[in-house]
Parts: sequence; structure tokens; C-alpha cells
Amino acid sequence: MLFRPKYGRVGFVLLPYLWIFECLEPVVELFGYASILIAAALGTLDRSLVCEILLFGYGFATLISIGSVLMEELTYRRYQSWQDVARLIGYCFVEHLSYRQLHLLWRLRGLWESLIGTGGPWIEMRRSGFERAAAMPVTEATHAHSATDAAAAGDPHQTELVAGRRL
Repeated sequence: MLFRPKYGRVGFVLLPYLWIFECLEPVVELFGYASILIAAALGTLDRSLVCEILLFGYGFATLISIGSVLMEELTYRRYQSWQDVARLIGYCFVEHLSYRQLHLLWRLRGLWESLIGTGGPWIEMRRSGFERAAAMPVTEATHAHSATDAAAAGDPHQTELVAGRRL
């Protein structure tokens, strides 16, 4: 698919982006951590500048995460209560302190296994749960945009899941 005209923008824009930025990003991030450690060991590291950069980076990444959570909630309204949104915002503050580094290790391992071909075989995933959905008739309540629209339709089976929410 890469750089083949019949795949259009996917082949000329999306896949090169994924290959260049997403596949190589763990290596670049690891190189950044290693260069900071080497500079600290050699004594060429300006500690106040590093602290300022780390604080700015942490703050910026946290603001991006909080903005993403809030935009997603304002757009889709997937969470039942404000406590769920508050919990997600709380996770935005701790995600960059330990989870980011753990995620880096997982990405490096996946990249390494992909390059040398030692990743295990994919197992067959069997679908489940579609039988009930296939047996249910399609009505206007299935396409309702809110819980009140679905409840007004009067069919309890159709009102269980509306716009990704369980009633």
C-alpha cells in the first residue's frame, strides 16, 4: 500500500506518517532518555534548564490530555456522572509519571518482536454477543439520539443501549 497511487491519500500520507512517526517514536523517546542520562553522567547538564523543560513538558502534556477528555465528554457524553470525568482528569495528572515509561517499554518490545519476527502467532478471536443484536428488530428507537427518545419508543429491549450508554 505504501506509495501506491491506487490507495490515494492512505498510501501517500497516512501510512508514511505511521511508519515514520509512530513506529520510530519509541526509539526517539528512548534516545532522548539515554541522552539525558549520559549528559547528567558527564556533568554537561544544566539542571535548572532540564527542570524547567520537564515541568513545561509535563504541564503541556497534562493540558492536552485534560483537553482531550473534556472535548470527548462534551462531544459524545459517554460517561454517566461527573465523577467519572473527574476520575479521568485525575488520571491525566499521573499518566505521564509512570504509565508513559511503561508504555514505552511495551512499544519497544513490540517493535523489536516485529523486526526480528519473534512475536507469537495471532490467535483466532471468536465473536460473541451479536446473536441478540441480530434477533432484535430494527426500529426508530434503535437510532434514537438520547435516552428519552428511546424510552419514549416503549420497547425495553431497544432502550438498553442508546448512543453507547447503558440505561
